[in-house]
Amino acid sequence: MPYTKPYFAGFAYHSKEVCKFLQAYSTFTLMLKNGAIIHHQPEHALDFQRWLNHHKIEDIRVSIRNTNPMAVPQQ
Repeated sequence: MPYTKPYFAGFAYHSKEVCKFLQAYSTFTLMLKNGAIIHHQPEHALDFQRWLNHHKIEDIRVSIRNTNPMAVPQQ
């Protein structure tokens, strides 16, 4: 799957419309730049996550860990 494309198959939004995401299993909660919060359950969650990462869309869990290591317990 080419992650460089601005659209992901089955996802109606352009990569530039998405600013943050949070993943719980195969469900993604995404914040759009217009302030809307949407949910998406892609058929291939790992590919969708890679697409988001390729387009430098902020992963909220990673951001929290990087700014405050005590906010998320380490396993």
